[in-house]
Amino acid sequence: MAAKLDVKILDRPAVNEEEWNRFIAASPQGANYALAWYLDVVWPGWQGIHIFYKGELHAVMPLRISEKYRIQYCFQPALSQFGGVFFRPMTGKTEKVLALKKKITTAVVEAIPTTLKRFVVNFAPEFDYPLPFHWAGYELRTRYSYWLRNSADKEAVFRNFNERTRTYINKARKSGLVVNMTDDISPLLRLSEKFDSYSLDYQLLSRLWEAMRQHGVGRAAEVRDAEGRLHAGLVYQISGRKQLHLFSAKDPACTHLGGMSLAIWHTIREAGEEVEYHDFEGSMLEPVEHFFRGFGTHPVPYLQISKNSFPRPIRWLVESLA
Repeated sequence: MAAKLDVKILDRPAVNEEEWNRFIAASPQGANYALAWYLDVVWPGWQGIHIFYKGELHAVMPLRISEKYRIQYCFQPALSQFGGVFFRPMTGKTEKVLALKKKITTAVVEAIPTTLKRFVVNFAPEFDYPLPFHWAGYELRTRYSYWLRNSADKEAVFRNFNERTRTYINKARKSGLVVNMTDDISPLLRLSEKFDSYSLDYQLLSRLWEAMRQHGVGRAAEVRDAEGRLHAGLVYQISGRKQLHLFSAKDPACTHLGGMSLAIWHTIREAGEEVEYHDFEGSMLEPVEHFFRGFGTHPVPYLQISKNSFPRPIRWLVESLA
């Protein structure tokens, strides 16, 4: 089987964008994060690892080699929950499918340049054959996203929220807060810049928003009171059968009025039949997990696969690159 594998690493200009996007869209691991136009925004200069079996494309993996202090590395791009290996749909006997995935994943591992000193990439929850990375010395760390299955019975969905979440939503309504969809996310970006302490490239987010809107997948909701004050809002996108939360911002002085909970409920309530799951993207922080769990979500594990090729005594020096 190995002799029938053909591995190609193509620089971005050589990647057939239509073929790449069609493959990602059909992959069980597929998501907007790996589409060519999305990568062009968040990971300019990316390459595509292509694995062919019997002349047909069976797997791809986007990769970008960056360099800092003469150290080459590959890190998960900003504003992207996961990347990694994307398989074509495979059917047949379980053992034969897994044997083929083993060969393909091994070929991907071998295609990753050995010059990389650090590698940190999140893999899709649907990626189900990571063992060749483990055997090659990579670390497999479990992380969690939070998903909510969409339903046409929105009242049943609402009843499944915890009491605290329902109380916040009802309080927001009684306070006269209103959710509006918008094409202009600049007020949300300014709100985030003013109050949020985490580091975020707002210019990158603006460029990504324009690309998302251009491709018809971007959505944004903002919550304002009767005086027009912006309380909270979020940016999300439609990706296949999922609705993915991407970015949110809130005014901490107004948090007690429940604007963020109302915004999220609006996106859930307005989701059509094309949406199968709401993906909250998740966080390993306990307060964030508590907030997301209030919407009836369930944790979905995915892998962060990493490797540090430095000698043990100096590994901690390069962890800051991540």
